[in-house]
Amino acid sequence: MGDERLTLRLYRTHRETLVSYAGKLSGDRVSAEDIVHDAWMLLDRQPDNTVIREPVSYLRRIIRNLVFADVRRQRREPKLIVEDMPDIADERPSIESEVMARQAMELVMDAIDAMPPRQRAAIKMYHFEGMKLREIAERLELSVSYTHSLIVDGMKICNQRRRQGL
Repeated sequence: MGDERLTLRLYRTHRETLVSYAGKLSGDRVSAEDIVHDAWMLLDRQPDNTVIREPVSYLRRIIRNLVFADVRRQRREPKLIVEDMPDIADERPSIESEVMARQAMELVMDAIDAMPPRQRAAIKMYHFEGMKLREIAERLELSVSYTHSLIVDGMKICNQRRRQGL
């Protein structure tokens, strides 16, 4: 989208209203935090030459689409009871796929281990422990927006390291 300081300032300025908007659509304030984070990640991944005239409206559209996609997914996925399921063929990935996935995971873990302590902790809490941004921020005694930027920057490093290794 362009200047990272501009996008971070945009996030800090409008985060609460976007979380409120997502909460109204989803009916769940807790998942609204994650929806806004996911929308922000999608916005942040836009190529630098992309011009977005109304970034707040664009974020609201992304949030709306994410909420509706989640609702559709939940409707499509039947709720199966394990005991009622017939025997299903083994759907495990091939050995080659497992080896490649392990190698990619090693590269990512090496990248995480090389990060500064707070960034490493934030990434692990968010992606491995399933903690919410607000919980991580409280535990690390940081602002939610700074915690978010630590995670975003850390994921960029991980993705870059993974791409270089494959």
